[in-house]
Amino acid sequence: MQFVDKILFQIDTEIGKNGINDCTGIDSALYMMRFIRPLCDELRKYISAYKFANEAEEINFFKEQKPEVLSKYLYYNKIYVIESKYPTGSDVAQREYLYKELDSLTFYFSRNLDFYQYYRSKSTYLDRYYFTRNQNDLRICTDSSHIDKDPLYSTGYDFKVAKIITNELLKIYLTNRLQELERIVQRKADNGLIAETILRWTGSKRALVELIYALEANGDFNKGTATLKEIAGYFENVFSIDIGDLYHSYLEMRSRKINRTRYLETLQKSLLRRMDENDT
Repeated sequence: MQFVDKILFQIDTEIGKNGINDCTGIDSALYMMRFIRPLCDELRKYISAYKFANEAEEINFFKEQKPEVLSKYLYYNKIYVIESKYPTGSDVAQREYLYKELDSLTFYFSRNLDFYQYYRSKSTYLDRYYFTRNQNDLRICTDSSHIDKDPLYSTGYDFKVAKIITNELLKIYLTNRLQELERIVQRKADNGLIAETILRWTGSKRALVELIYALEANGDFNKGTATLKEIAGYFENVFSIDIGDLYHSYLEMRSRKINRTRYLETLQKSLLRRMDENDT
């Protein structure tokens, strides 16, 4: 159905335009909810007045197309809820919270195992009962979710399909969140080890000044916004060294007639020599 394709294209375009990835934050989730909600309302109005050509078209809409649109909204809505309740305490508390959310996905899967297996196996023999309106066979559709749904826009089980799609996306999202948390924990551990290791600058101060000016000129700190003073102060703090008059040392560098970037050239030669040695 072209109307559905148009809506999905709008959603995907908006996701790409805003650079929203699998680990989107609370603000991006809220933005996408506000963007998708009116599109869902448009689809509801369109289908309420639409006459399907045949039963196959109706089944395709409620089994494939509507769940794909609805799952987009449900996904960002759930991310918003997860992130708004995300604990700010210890790493252990955050890890437990994420695992609890993963467990809730497993619980939903267990409660709806029969339908999940039917849908994932691409079965079709019950489609007319699951995915057409006003044809629920109570002997088969024992779930009462269809009772409170809009009879012109829902079969009850289209929502279950959307939940299945949503939960699979959420599993990826939560897994990525856990991996991100583990990386943060590991960095903290690594920083603790680094703090125990003292490195001192044993090269010349002029060489360090040359390096600092080169890094600043190349914009390698804070996307090029860090000043020479900030970079020099950082090096002094990390390497426990007093650089002295930074600008005076730079003037001496500029006044050289030969090899104005002597230290950088030495670095290049040393690295190339190491590479040549490793190639043999």
